[in-house]
Amino acid sequence: MGEKKMKRINFVIGIFIFIFCYAFHTISYATNTGVVLVSSNKEVIEKGEEVEITVSIENAKTAAFDFSLYFDELKLEYISGSDNTNVIGNRVIFVWYDIEGGRGAKEGELVTFKFRAKEDGLTTFSLQGEFYSQTGQLIQTEVKEKQIQIGREKTNWQLQEQEEQGTDTQNANTALQALRLDKEGLTPNFEKDNYEYYLTIPNDIHNLGVLAIAENPNAMVETTGNTNLKEGLNVITIRVTSADKTQNKIYTIQVTKTANLELANTNLEILAIENVLLNPPFHMDEINYKAEVSNETENVNILAIPQNEQAIVEISGKDELKEGNNTISIVVTAPNGFTKKKYQIEVYKRNLEEEQKYQEELEQQKKDLENAYHIEGLSIDTKKAQIEDANHQNNRNLYNSVIVGIAIGVVVLMIMGVLAYWKGKKRK
Repeated sequence: MGEKKMKRINFVIGIFIFIFCYAFHTISYATNTGVVLVSSNKEVIEKGEEVEITVSIENAKTAAFDFSLYFDELKLEYISGSDNTNVIGNRVIFVWYDIEGGRGAKEGELVTFKFRAKEDGLTTFSLQGEFYSQTGQLIQTEVKEKQIQIGREKTNWQLQEQEEQGTDTQNANTALQALRLDKEGLTPNFEKDNYEYYLTIPNDIHNLGVLAIAENPNAMVETTGNTNLKEGLNVITIRVTSADKTQNKIYTIQVTKTANLELANTNLEILAIENVLLNPPFHMDEINYKAEVSNETENVNILAIPQNEQAIVEISGKDELKEGNNTISIVVTAPNGFTKKKYQIEVYKRNLEEEQKYQEELEQQKKDLENAYHIEGLSIDTKKAQIEDANHQNNRNLYNSVIVGIAIGVVVLMIMGVLAYWKGKKRK
């Protein structure tokens, strides 16, 4: 009898504990994180063709933001966009805030811009900016850039047909339309207006296959220095002579052949200008950048740190900036003493008229953001009150759930007690 009674009591206690635990609720806290995507409606376009570039945010809702979308103004022309858009040089500036105080926060597609292609080649859209949540908190974001191709590379058959028909009439053209090696590692990526490239190879490579195709099929291309490569520094030269024999252009590839690849390391770990944004954002394999500074800027501070601390970095052109375009060169010499790589930053210094317009636009952006923050502030106060009410309600619900659980447990114990009493009475 005692053992059975203990089993009944343990069973009732188990039910009580289950009901009691079930009455509690778990609370989850969301973090402000998001992914900002730059996407396009076309991967490849032709000169003169338009492309749509869309900025979206995933995994987060934003109630206010301002960003700059950078593009290559040599290859692209800005056509149109939404309201609150300003364009300065190679930068599209966009500001938005939710006039409903957070109720209209956005997730997914934010805005779309149109561009028209001007020149062939690869081009990258990059973005920098700040995004705020419905509660006014800064959203931590990861930005994914977009690269598109302008112009489709001609096939060998098309080049042969073009040569036979003589369709290219630019007799003075000395540009290459393609440059490839039979070994990977050429940096930077080929651009027809970039004339200097770099490659590091191990000692077991003695020759390199070079494919160099001129834009004008009647131009003459001569490649030298790509065979019988010696240990150390080798220079491959690709000379392009125009069809009319009046012009020539030389592309070079500096090839380091070595048994110790680290001693030939000319990569930068960090490249930055103090208080100035680089376009595109720094990457060790990208050697050409652009930046824009105010009219009052005389000199800029460059931070250039090599991957190998024994490498030597030399910087020139950062002082006494003139209005318009300025070229800053950063030459990295590897620890072996002869392998070099040159990074370049084209810095545009605004003139007085451009500076005035830029400051006016900044002031307008500031006003728009202050208005957005004011609305967000009102929204935050409202949301705080709502959160406090919700917390009070949750506490009341929790209290009620506990009371209900206890009451159920007591009732179950009473029922079990009554049953035990009657069973004991019947046995008597």
